[in-house]
This record gives sequence, C-alpha cells and structure tokens, in this order.
Amino acid sequence: MQNDFDQEMKYKLFRSVKEILHPTISKKNISNYRIIINEDIYPLRVFYPKKVTGINKIIIYIHGNGKVTKCTAKYSNICKKIATKTNHLLIAVDYYEKKKSFQTMYEKINKTVKYLYKELEENNINLNNITLMGDSTGCNIITGINYLNKKESNIKKEVLFYPVLRLDYFKPSKYESMKKNKEFNMNLIDNLQDYALKIAYKKDLNNELLNPLKTNQKNTPKTLILVGTVDSLKDEIEEYYNLLNKNKREYFEISFCYHGFLNNMDKELETEIFEKLNEFLK
Repeated sequence: MQNDFDQEMKYKLFRSVKEILHPTISKKNISNYRIIINEDIYPLRVFYPKKVTGINKIIIYIHGNGKVTKCTAKYSNICKKIATKTNHLLIAVDYYEKKKSFQTMYEKINKTVKYLYKELEENNINLNNITLMGDSTGCNIITGINYLNKKESNIKKEVLFYPVLRLDYFKPSKYESMKKNKEFNMNLIDNLQDYALKIAYKKDLNNELLNPLKTNQKNTPKTLILVGTVDSLKDEIEEYYNLLNKNKREYFEISFCYHGFLNNMDKELETEIFEKLNEFLK
C-alpha cells in the first residue's frame, strides 16, 4: 500500500490529527495530508471553514466514484462548500479503487475512519460533533463501514447524499423509479455496472458488505438521507430509509433533482440543502 501511494500521491506532507485541528502554518482552505497507521500511509484532504481557530465540529467525508456522479474533478469544490456552509472542518478520506478487491478497499477506508474517530476523541472532540458523510457510491462504503462495525461503533451521525445501496445492476429492476426516471439519469446504470466490475467480480455482488438492503439496519447511527425526486435510485433509497430505526432517521427529498445534484446546485437549491443539513448537524 505504501508503494502505491508513493507513486500516486504528489503531496508528501505528514500530519497528526492534532496538527490538523490546530494548524501551525499558514494555509489556504484546502490542505493535503497523509497519516500513518501501523506503518501504512493513508491520504487525506482537509477542508477548513473560514474560521480555523476553535474547531470543534468535524465531518469525515467519503466521496463517490467520479464516473457515476461526474464529480471526480469537482468533489473538492463540493467538500469546500460543505465545510464553509456548515462551519465544520471536513476531512475527506482519499482512496483508490483497486480492481476486484472491494473487501480490502472497504476495510482500509474503515481503518482510516476508525483511526480518525479515535484520534479526534483523544483531542477533545465530542463524538456527537463528528459526522460521517458521503455521496453516491461513497455512501455504499459508509454502509459497509456500519456493517464492519455492527457490534461496536463510535459513529453517532451520518449524512447520505443519494446513496448507492447495492451494486448488482445487471438484472431487471423491481423499482419503478428505475424505469420512470431513466431519462433524467443518463448512463447512471451503465456507470454503476462499470464501477461494480471494477471493484468486484459479478459473483461477489450479493455480498452483504455491498448490500445494506439485505442486512439489519436497526442499530445504525442517526441518519439523514437526501435524494432527488427524479433519481433513478429513489425507490430503493426509500426502502433503505424504512429499514432504519424510526427514532434515528430523517429523509429529505429535493424536487426535480437527479443523481449527483451536489454537482449542479443553483443558489436556491444550495440554500434549501444547507438549511436542512445545518439543522441536522446542530
């Protein structure tokens, strides 16, 4: 793993969580760091709110696959906007999708998230002030993290933007939204199929790690789900919401929005989304 990152990561700056929370050098809104966990190197991208002193609220962000949401080049802009609009320090867990090795990828991202929660708590960040957040296929990783930590977890809150909740899109769908919203989500299913075959073999796509719709969700953290009304995945997202604990779930539909709407927000939509998000993050 270390060699992979040495080849692919341009930035060589290492920082502890303490230094991320209390930066000692002048910085812009975005900083690229790398942390070391058991001698392996893990990259992070840190997005600071406008005020970098007295930071006590954190978002840990798992971004989606760019081919699915068309946001590989833009996810930094999304993260920067979220940090600014919510006044949270946002730590984006950077990762690389390794061919046919979804279990290893999910476990390594889980290790990074667990490390961050532990270190943040040790640096006097209340666990209730840390939110795990993601979009699209990044949400599938988050539900996988819940699965890997189902017996014990420090995660208190999650925000899922238009989550992908399964990866087997090679069979006819039972969901009506998949049919009626197809024209608003061009190439979404083709891109999800490509992504699935990049990280797993077809025979593995029914693995419970990839399919929160097939597992018990009653002990998941307090969760906010945001989805567009014309997202092809809307019906299965609603099914997942209904599996969650009734006392720990919120569901917010955004009118006339499709999959990946974070990438195309006008001022009115931005206001609507961040009003709901900030209300949840209180």
